[in-house]
Amino acid sequence: MRVAGSLATKLAPPFSLVLHYFTAGVLFNLIGIISLFLLSGEFNEPFFSFQYVAEVHLFLLGFVMMIIFGALYQLIPVALEIPVYSFKLGYIQFYVYIVGIILFVVSLLIRDFFPLLPLGALLLYISILIFIFNFFASLGKLEKFDITSKFLIVANLSLFTGVSIGIFLALNFVYGFYSGNIFHILLSHIIFTLFGFVFMVIMGVSMVLLPMFSLAHKFNDIYINISFYIMVVSVFGGGILALVLESPPVYYSVFLLIFSAFIFYLIQVFEIYRKRPRRTKDTGMDVMFFSHLFLFGSVFFGVLIPFSQKWIFLFGITLIFGFVNFLIYGSLYKIVPFLTWFHRFSPLVGKKKVPMLNEMLPKKIPDVQISVSVFGFLLLIASILLEFEELFTVSVLIMGLGSLLFGYVYIYVLKFKLEE
Repeated sequence: MRVAGSLATKLAPPFSLVLHYFTAGVLFNLIGIISLFLLSGEFNEPFFSFQYVAEVHLFLLGFVMMIIFGALYQLIPVALEIPVYSFKLGYIQFYVYIVGIILFVVSLLIRDFFPLLPLGALLLYISILIFIFNFFASLGKLEKFDITSKFLIVANLSLFTGVSIGIFLALNFVYGFYSGNIFHILLSHIIFTLFGFVFMVIMGVSMVLLPMFSLAHKFNDIYINISFYIMVVSVFGGGILALVLESPPVYYSVFLLIFSAFIFYLIQVFEIYRKRPRRTKDTGMDVMFFSHLFLFGSVFFGVLIPFSQKWIFLFGITLIFGFVNFLIYGSLYKIVPFLTWFHRFSPLVGKKKVPMLNEMLPKKIPDVQISVSVFGFLLLIASILLEFEELFTVSVLIMGLGSLLFGYVYIYVLKFKLEE
């Protein structure tokens, strides 16, 4: 399979565009983790709370999607070897998106602002449509349809479907024109957006980033191909079935199919890990691989969903605040130093001393940050299992400290200067 060798190409976007998304994402990571306090009394019925909806969207839209959008503007030229159609649209998308997410989350949390929910949802919808248009307009020069390009194409089709269902839900919450049970529509929205977009992007981009950063090569990619086709069937088949059927056994079967795709993806990740030639310590790379243990844990909790709603909560928490959160931490520990080095120091190569990438990270703090965040997350899982609210509070505070440390490292890298 084709593996991109560098994050930098002549087709790369302006550094400021990527920084817009990454900086906002890092800020939303802290806000999203601290706002977990909203869920401290929601162990039993997490789906039936606007606070839960606000928290999930704040973290996913504010942190996860921001990082994905920024990363894709950088990686589309690298992974697909094509120019992005318009970077100007990327800036417009960002500002529309920021206003949309603020209105959307505030309207869910503050009763007086609830009528603004459709406006926030509409702005988010418009901004995401801008991204989808920008992506497909870029595909005109695509020549190689490898596994990464397939994942990204299907992911964006799924995103369009998912956000279209989402705007329907937002309008219905305010105007109440649909009198039936909306749970199955909500489930379809989750399948298309979370599993169809977020996870298919993660799977596709991982097939570029993991080999690139670990220098793995000559690995068998059959497992990721199997995972791709299972995801296509489960997301589009399951998403459509959820729209037209109200059947818990069918829903559970769809999730089991998605979990099987995750297992094949995990086998592929292990195959890449096994083929990496170097064994030297690399915090970013280690965290990227390590985060997949949480994906395995989320599959375990997901299988138990029929037995208690507690497992739904644990499944979602482990999937989003465990796997996705730590995968992004590790990815940014690799991507941000490189992009900063490339834009600030690469013109100086051969003229004066330039730093090594590992020198741009503060000593020991990345390891401390990951250790603190993992400890806080494990306490979070324990507090939910034990239904111990005070422990939940402590865990969120510790995770918040980890997020603050991550923000410090991010700023440190961006402001890094060589000592004279």
